[in-house]
Amino acid sequence: MRRGTRVRNPGIEVALALTRDELDAASRLVHDCYLRRGYVKPSVDGRHINAYLAMPSTAVFVARAGGAVVATVSLITDSALGLPCDALWSADLAAFRATGRRLAEVSALAVSEAWRGPGLAMMRSLVRAIGVYGRDIARLDALCIAVHPRHAPFYEGLLCFRRFGALTACDAVNGAPAVGLRLDLRALDRPLGDSFAADVFAAGARAHVRASLERDLGRARRPLKLFHSRGRAHGVEGAKMC
Repeated sequence: MRRGTRVRNPGIEVALALTRDELDAASRLVHDCYLRRGYVKPSVDGRHINAYLAMPSTAVFVARAGGAVVATVSLITDSALGLPCDALWSADLAAFRATGRRLAEVSALAVSEAWRGPGLAMMRSLVRAIGVYGRDIARLDALCIAVHPRHAPFYEGLLCFRRFGALTACDAVNGAPAVGLRLDLRALDRPLGDSFAADVFAAGARAHVRASLERDLGRARRPLKLFHSRGRAHGVEGAKMC
């Protein structure tokens, strides 16, 4: 049975990762993409896992084509463990938390090299999925993300993210430069004008995506527990962000 939301490219669907195979494929895709960019060193098993990604509250989204995972992104909900961005901008995040607002971090974004061409369409659907999940399902107030400065204009100019974290070196990705960006999810409830963000978060699309994600969540619990148990077996508890 087909599940997930359709991307404008025929044959591509975006959904929550529900099986160990999907989660494993997403982990390997992130590892390979980060390795090509020099962000990480090769892992023993070719997978990218850390304590944040192994949390049961972390939602992993995948884009699939022909049964294969071709793109992925994860949403890490704030917890006692904190967020990966705390290693870079802890004071900024502490000030945000002090207002009582709930936060999550966008992490582990990767697109297969073979699908870089239609990557914008997949990005649109992946961002829509995490935005809808964050605002309409998890009831979050904002999302944060650490990005390379050269990618910041895309998030700021097209997706309504705003900068909160100063330029710094991110040790978790081999010292690559990073800036902190934040998306106010409450803005999704206001008119966004004639913009890319308005297309991404259009009310009709949000309702469709929410219904799809809620169906996915109904089937997610057991597979996700299996994955997280496997992650603990690999010794990721207490691992640093990477």
